[in-house]
Amino acid sequence: MAMAGAALLPLVLQLGSLALTGGSVATGGEVVPREPFGLADIHDYRQQAHTHSLALAGQPLEERLGQLEAEVLELREQNRDLQERVKRLESCECHLASSQCWGLGRIWPEGARWEPDACTACICQDGAARCGPQPNLPHCHGCKHNGQTYSHGETFSPDTCSICHCQEGTITCTQRPCPRGPCPEPGACCAHCEPGCPEGRRAGETWQPEPCVTCTCQAGTVRCQGSSCSELNCLESYTPPGECCPVCRPGCEYEGQLYEEGASFLPSSNPCLQCSCQRSLVRCVPLKCPPSPCPEPVLRPGHCCPACQAPGCTEGGSQRDHGQEWTAPGDPCRICQCLEGHIQCRQRECASLCPYPARPLPGTCCPVCDGCFLNGREHRSGEPVGSGDPCLQCRCANGSVQCEPLPCPPVPCRHPGRIPGQCCPVCDSCEYQGHQYQSQETFSLQESGRCIRCSCQAGEVSCEEQECPVAPCGPPTSGPQLCPACVLDGEEFAEGVQWEPDGQPCTSCSCQDGMPVCRAVLCPPTPCQHPTQPPGACCPSCESCTYHGQVYANGLNFTDADSPCHTCRCEDGTVRCSLVYCPPMTCARPQSGPSQCCPKCPDCILEKQVFVDGESFSHPGDPCQECQCQEGHALCQPRACPKALCAHPLPGTCCQNNCSGCAYGGKEYPNGADFPHPSDPCRLCHCLGGNVQCLARRCPPLPCPEPVLPQGDCCPQCPASPAGCMWPGFTVPARHQEHFSPPGDPCRRCLCLDGSVSCQRLPCLPALCAHPRQGPCCPSCDGCLYQGKEFASGERFPSPSVACHTCLCWEGSVSCEPRVCAPAQCPFPARDGCCPACDGCEYLGESYLSLQEFSDPREPCNLCTCLGGFVTCSRQPCEPLGCSHPLTPPGRCCPTCQGCFYHGVTAALGETLPDPLDPTCSLCTCQEGSMHCKKKPCSSVLCTHPSPGPCFCPVCHSHRARELLPSLQRLPRSRGGAP
Repeated sequence: MAMAGAALLPLVLQLGSLALTGGSVATGGEVVPREPFGLADIHDYRQQAHTHSLALAGQPLEERLGQLEAEVLELREQNRDLQERVKRLESCECHLASSQCWGLGRIWPEGARWEPDACTACICQDGAARCGPQPNLPHCHGCKHNGQTYSHGETFSPDTCSICHCQEGTITCTQRPCPRGPCPEPGACCAHCEPGCPEGRRAGETWQPEPCVTCTCQAGTVRCQGSSCSELNCLESYTPPGECCPVCRPGCEYEGQLYEEGASFLPSSNPCLQCSCQRSLVRCVPLKCPPSPCPEPVLRPGHCCPACQAPGCTEGGSQRDHGQEWTAPGDPCRICQCLEGHIQCRQRECASLCPYPARPLPGTCCPVCDGCFLNGREHRSGEPVGSGDPCLQCRCANGSVQCEPLPCPPVPCRHPGRIPGQCCPVCDSCEYQGHQYQSQETFSLQESGRCIRCSCQAGEVSCEEQECPVAPCGPPTSGPQLCPACVLDGEEFAEGVQWEPDGQPCTSCSCQDGMPVCRAVLCPPTPCQHPTQPPGACCPSCESCTYHGQVYANGLNFTDADSPCHTCRCEDGTVRCSLVYCPPMTCARPQSGPSQCCPKCPDCILEKQVFVDGESFSHPGDPCQECQCQEGHALCQPRACPKALCAHPLPGTCCQNNCSGCAYGGKEYPNGADFPHPSDPCRLCHCLGGNVQCLARRCPPLPCPEPVLPQGDCCPQCPASPAGCMWPGFTVPARHQEHFSPPGDPCRRCLCLDGSVSCQRLPCLPALCAHPRQGPCCPSCDGCLYQGKEFASGERFPSPSVACHTCLCWEGSVSCEPRVCAPAQCPFPARDGCCPACDGCEYLGESYLSLQEFSDPREPCNLCTCLGGFVTCSRQPCEPLGCSHPLTPPGRCCPTCQGCFYHGVTAALGETLPDPLDPTCSLCTCQEGSMHCKKKPCSSVLCTHPSPGPCFCPVCHSHRARELLPSLQRLPRSRGGAP
C-alpha cells in the first residue's frame, strides 16, 4: 500500500497542478485559454502549495491519499463549472461600454459634472466634455465691449493696437507689441522708428532729387544711384531729351557701309546672306532658295543656291564637270573651264609686281621677282647688271634694278669741270652756271644789266665788271664796240648770261653773239625705279615714289590700289610689293568670296544668329545646350550636370542640383521649412540644404490640465480652443500653433501661440557657387549676381570689367574667357571694339574712320586716306610760286616767297650776303623770293695801265709803280709817316 501510495503521489500532484494552473481547458476537443495568473496569483499558489505540502508531510499516507482524492473530485467539479461558463460566454453578444470623458486628470462617467474653474461647469455627454459658464453666476456669463459680447476666457482685438481678454466678466486690455521696423504710416499704432535722414526723410523712404537719380534713406544715410540702363548692342547711341538711358541711333553700319533703318542688303563678304537693319542692329539670315525642278541639285562654286547639274565636257578622253577649271596640258598660261558642255579657254593674267621679273619657273606661267631678266640675260638678286652708263653702279634687287653713282674723291677747287669719258669732276676745267669752260678760257656774262668778264683758271673762276662806253644813236664805224645783248620776251640779257625762262624750269637759255639760244635741260638718270617729279623742279627725284599715279613717301607702306592683295613699300624712290600674308586657317575647307584676298572659315547660322568658326556659345533657344561652330556647322550637346551635393535638390534651369531647397514627396519646400510627412501625419520633416530629415512628431507641452487626443491626430490638444492671432494684412486670424509667413516677407517664419506671435528669420546655408544670385530669402545658385547684375543660368554676356572677354553664368558661377575673333581681311583694321574690323583704320597707333583724311604722322606734308582698313598716302599739292628761289619755312609743307633758299643758304627778305658760288667777288640780295647777285665794286687804281687782278679788279704792277713815283713824291706826307 505504501508502495502504491508512493507511486500515485506524483500523478496526483501533476493533476493538481494542472487543475490549479489552468493553462487551458479542453472543451469538446477545443482548447479554451484562460486568463493567465497575475504575479500575486502565482505567488499565492506557491504559498498554498508549500503550506499544503507541509501539512501533508505530517499526516499518515492514508489520510494524504484521501485528501488528494477529495481535491481531485473538487477539481473535476471546477472544470465542469468552467466548461459551463465558456458555453455561456460563446452565446453572449458584445455591447459597447458606457461613454467616458477625460477631465481634471481623471476619467468621468457618462453624465458626470465637474468644475475646472470658478466660472466654468463641464458635463460628460456622449463621451465628450461640454463646458460652459456657470448658469447661476452672472459675472461668469461673459463680457460686453463696444456693443460686442465676448465669452468668458475669450481674447479679442478691438483695434489694431490692443489685445483684450475676458475673464469672469472683466475685460483686461494691453497694447499689442510692436516689432522693430520703419516708421509707420499715419494712424498706425506702433511709434518706434529707425533713424531718419536730413530734410525730414524717413527710414525706407525713396525719392528722386533729379530725373535720373533715385535716393533711399537707409539707417540714417542717404544712398543715391543713377538709373540702371540696359547694355546697348549698337555702334552709335544717344540719349533722347527727357530720358535717362541712351538708345541706339537709327541706322546701321556694316562692312564700312551705312544703311538706313529697315533697309535690306547683301553683304560683300558673304553674298549668300540676306541682311537687314532692324533697331540699329544688323540681322542676317541665309537667302531663301527657290525649289529646284531636278531631284538632285548641285551647289556650284560661287553660287548661293543649288541648281540642276549642267552637262559636262570631254577633252582628250577626260571627263570634266560643269564649272570645273584646269590648266591646259603643255601650256601653263592657258586656263580652260567647262561651261554648259562647252570648253572655254583664256590666258592666265599675271600681275606685274616688279619691272624686271625673272622668267617663270618650269611648269609655271607667271614671272617671279626673285631675280632679274635684263637685256636677254638672267641675273640673280644682288648680282651686278650693266647700265650703259660707266658712272653708275647697278645691281639686281628682287626683280628691280637699283643704281648708285660711283664715289668720287674730293677736289681742291671750287668749280671743277667734267671731261667727256670721265665720271668724276677735275680741276683741269671749270663748270660755272651750268656751262663747261676750258682752263685759261675767258667768257662774258651779264648780271643785272652789267657786263661781266670771267676767266677759268685750274677749276677756279674769277670775274670782273666790264665798263662799256655810252653808244651813239647810230652804229659806230670805229672806236670801242658795245657789249652785244639779247632780247627774249621783252627782257634784255647780256652776252654770255644764262637764265631760266619764267615758268619753264626744264629750259636753259644763254645769250651768244646777241642771239638767245635755249635748249632743254638734260636730267641725269635716276638710281630708282619710281622717281617723283617735285613741283617746280625739272628733274625727277628719288625722295619719294610715284606709283600708279599716286605719290608715296619713302618708308611708307601702302596697298596697291590695282591689286588689293599686295602690300607695297616705298624705299629710296623704288616700290617693292609682296603678297598679303594670310593667317593659317583653322578649318579644312575655307571659303573665298569676291574682292577677298584671304580665305576664311565659314560661319555658323543658328536660330537666325551668326557665329564665328571656332566660337563656343550657348544654344540661342536652349541654354542647357553648349554649342561650337566647326566647318560652318553648329555642333550642340547637353551641358554636363554636376552631381548634386544633397539628397533631395530642387530642379534648376538645366540640372536638378539646387540645394537651396528640397524636392520631397512631389512638392518643393524652401530651405529651413518644416512640413508633415507626405504619408505619415505623425512624422515631421525638416528641409536643410537639400536634405530632408523626418522624425516622429514631438508633442509640445500643453498649457491645459485636461488635454484630449482627437481622432486621427498624433498629439493631444487642449479641449478649449486657444485664442488665435491677428496680423496686419490677414482677414482671418491665424490659429493657435499655426506657422505662417507675414505678407510680403517670406523670409520670416512666425508661430501663433495662444494669441501671441513669435517670428524668426529662416536660416540660410552658404551657397555652393561663386556668384549666387539673391533668391526670395537666401542666395541661390539657379542664376548669377556678377558685378551688380543678375544673369540666368546658361546666359552669355560681355565681361563688365575686362574688355574683349565673354562670360558664362552656369549654376551660380561665372567663368570668363577671351572672345574669339576672326582674322581681319585688311592690313590696317580698326581696333575700337574687341575684334579687328575693316570699317576703320588703325595707322601708326592712331584710329581713323573710313573715308577720313588725315596727315601722315611720320611725314606731315603727306595726306593719307582711310578706306575699308586700307591706308593710302600721297604728298599734299602746293600752289605754283612766282619766285625763283622760294623758302620752305620750318613746320610748313609748301615753299613761300617770304624768303630765299639759294644753293644751300637761307636768306630773309632784303638780306644781302656773299654769293655761295663766288663768295669773294659777288654779293647776293633776297628780293621777294628771288636772289639777285652782283659783283663787288672794285677800288680805283692810280696807274695808267693796270692789270686784271683778283675778282678781275685792276691792280698796278711794280714797273708801273715806278712811273707813278714822281707824282707820289709830290703828294704831301702824312702826319708822322715815312717819306
